[in-house]
Amino acid sequence: MEESLQNSSDEISIKELIHKMQSLWKFLLSKWLVISLFGILGAAIGLGYAFFQPIKYTSKLSFVVEDGKSGGGGLASLAGQFGFDLGGGGGGGVFSGDNILLFLKSEGLVRETLLTSYDELGKTTLADRYAEVAKLKEGWEKNPKVGVVEFSPFVAKVMPRKEDSLMQTLVSSVIKTDLSVAKPDKKASFVEVKVVTLDEMFSKLFAERLVKIATDRYIESKTKTKALNIAKLQYKADSLAALLNNKTYAAAASQQSLVDANPALRTAPIASEITSREKTMAATIFAEVVKNLEISKTILNQETPVIQMVDQSTFPLPKERVGKLKSLILGGLLAGFFIILYLLAQKWLRTQL
Repeated sequence: MEESLQNSSDEISIKELIHKMQSLWKFLLSKWLVISLFGILGAAIGLGYAFFQPIKYTSKLSFVVEDGKSGGGGLASLAGQFGFDLGGGGGGGVFSGDNILLFLKSEGLVRETLLTSYDELGKTTLADRYAEVAKLKEGWEKNPKVGVVEFSPFVAKVMPRKEDSLMQTLVSSVIKTDLSVAKPDKKASFVEVKVVTLDEMFSKLFAERLVKIATDRYIESKTKTKALNIAKLQYKADSLAALLNNKTYAAAASQQSLVDANPALRTAPIASEITSREKTMAATIFAEVVKNLEISKTILNQETPVIQMVDQSTFPLPKERVGKLKSLILGGLLAGFFIILYLLAQKWLRTQL
């Protein structure tokens, strides 16, 4: 008995639901003109939005870092005898793992790139061009507290407070909206830098210079210590070479003096022997320094990372623009959806009153 009543109640609920759906459908059909007008209006707005959106230019640059790996075997054993380590510590560098993604989007690196020259004369920086294209300079000039602002190329890290504040705005805008750095494949070591701006030349120059400054700094940090060691060894080798030449001439002169010396003088060969001994010592030390120098150069060559450019955008750059058909359809659908929600909400409120 109770089960039959429950089934009857379920049937009544479903019938009511269907009835309500039909009622809502008839209500919406009665408002087809309003819905159509709003849909057409939304489509027109979407189409207008697509027409007035500026064209953006995309520059892509992909590269891979080939770290110098020191080999073992005979060379490592030989280097170990002179206090050199070819093992290369593990440790994480700025280009290891996902560190490079953060490094390429760091504020300091973006700032340094923006302060490079935009034109051949070097009077305009990338920062100036970016602010001009983004219409930021117009606002600055109208503001009596800011006025006309020009960024000098390769300016020192410390700049006036006003310029520094405006530069922070530019750097933040580039990082958030225009620059993207990613690894297309997590398993590979390829890195792709993508720059999308309103200026074609800016997009290309910024991507190229950002990567160049980053890779140059990375290579310098990896090889700085060993390069300084090589410079010291080279200086010492040059000094010893000059000393060895002087000792060679002095030994020849002492040998000549020994030939002409009085055989009765027993001290005559001493000066010649001392000179020859000093020449031999200088030659031995010179040989060891040169050996160390060559080993250091070999280590430096092995541990210098190689930055291999894989792909780079060329002119004309690909254009990014909002699709007109897509905007038209999306605008119409959104306008129709919201007007339907409004009409249903209005009908529901009337039933509650």
